[in-house]
Amino acid sequence: MMVAVERQPPTKRNDRRSVWRRALIGALLALVLALLVARVPVLPANPDLYLHLVWSYQVMRCLVQGAAPVWLPDLNAGFGSPGVRLHNPLAPVVDGSLGLALGDAGSGLRAAAVLAAALLLALLWRRRGRSGIGEWLILMLSPVVAFSLLGRSAWSEFLALPLVWWLLEAALERTLVPRREGPILALLWLLHGPSTVMVALIIAVLVAVAADAKLAGRAAGVAGVAAGLTAWHWLPLAGEMAMMDTAALTGGIFRADRNILGSPQAHSLDATIFLAWCAVALLATAVLGRWWRSGAPRTLAIVACVCLASPLAVWVWRAGSPLVFLQFPWRWLLPAAVLAAAPMRAALRGWGGRVGLAAVLAPFLIFPWPTWARDPHLTASMGWPDAGSAVNRAISGSPLLVDAPQHRPTSWDLLGVNLLRFEGNPVLLVPAGGRWGVERWAPLDRLVEVDLPAAANVELRLLEYPTWRVSVDGAPAPPLTGVGVVGAAVPAGRHTVRASWAGNPLARSGQAAAAFTALLLLWARFGHRARGAP
Repeated sequence: MMVAVERQPPTKRNDRRSVWRRALIGALLALVLALLVARVPVLPANPDLYLHLVWSYQVMRCLVQGAAPVWLPDLNAGFGSPGVRLHNPLAPVVDGSLGLALGDAGSGLRAAAVLAAALLLALLWRRRGRSGIGEWLILMLSPVVAFSLLGRSAWSEFLALPLVWWLLEAALERTLVPRREGPILALLWLLHGPSTVMVALIIAVLVAVAADAKLAGRAAGVAGVAAGLTAWHWLPLAGEMAMMDTAALTGGIFRADRNILGSPQAHSLDATIFLAWCAVALLATAVLGRWWRSGAPRTLAIVACVCLASPLAVWVWRAGSPLVFLQFPWRWLLPAAVLAAAPMRAALRGWGGRVGLAAVLAPFLIFPWPTWARDPHLTASMGWPDAGSAVNRAISGSPLLVDAPQHRPTSWDLLGVNLLRFEGNPVLLVPAGGRWGVERWAPLDRLVEVDLPAAANVELRLLEYPTWRVSVDGAPAPPLTGVGVVGAAVPAGRHTVRASWAGNPLARSGQAAAAFTALLLLWARFGHRARGAP
């Protein structure tokens, strides 16, 4: 006699265990793949590789000495640089941290790219289920995405992809929540500023099209939370913008109207032609798949992105708007490719969708494939002369490890003179007959002992920048000016000279704003739960 046994439905606890088990397996597989890729001894040799490589190396150097990477000590031939503080700092910190764990900066860069792709796959799986795998494959095979990593070595832009996808999908699905998307938008800003600007503008357009006051309020809340959490970065940055060379950031080869699709004066003509065909293929795919029938707001956003990259918007790029800081109008094709992945996958059931996918992949026929360079294997134990020599041999980068032009303060103009003056004196300059010794030479704290026969200036191998403070025997000393380096006038005899990082006073106000915003988020998260609210 057989007894029928009623099958019990799965409990929430079992569901959670299953989710965590799959997440753990996926994370382990991603980690194994990242470790395997980290061992590949080559890197795509593109102009942007140089800065990402040396920034990651400098983050490693700072972390191993227990210092925050707010001043990169070995750049500019060991005179230092404000570096990633004037940039979006999170990507170099992620790359450098992985590089420190894996042994060298190149390994960190490659592992970070794999982990970013794995995170995007995990997010797509979470929101789409199995269909998310197809969307992920379409996105990873997109010529625009491939160009970002292989054609430009834009590591920060590629690492930002998972956050770009999440925020745009949340805006399209009208599920924006300040306490969830606010921190994600903050992370995006710290990873890649141009992507943040484009995502914020696309969200604003989608909110305006929706004509939903509640959605507009939530979007404003997301922006407010992100601004509060990142105030420690953007507030001092705004204060130091006057010391940056904005002409180097937006002029010359970086002029936006010069790099618009179809421009005969493009910085890289082959790449611009390739991206123009990517834009045409994207619009053709939208027409073939009739995307507007199932997602008019998404299609509108895609078309708007392509138009902003095209000659139709040349008046915007010549109007002196803040958009010129994006430098390359074709940046808009990357969020367009992210938005297009979902309708492209859905349209594969019909012949139009399959033809459209073939059209999107067709630009690979003229893809500006990079040459591959040997990884210089920059380690945390290498000083700048060894690192500079390795970088020069591997990718023909400057052996002096010079930073980006827009990050060079006025004192950088005297670097050539100071290189000659400091020849044979690698740490500091004292007058003839003077003796000296180094007590400490950390990234943010330099302490030397000097014994001078007469009063004289003592100059450190440290680029002059207003966030450094100098003291003699513990007493504040007026800084030297006009010599391009940090130093002080020191009396005769034996004295202690110290240069320490004081930072931008606006950073403390930004830190207070970020802490207050974080406390508000914690209250919103756990205060509702304590009161029994959902």
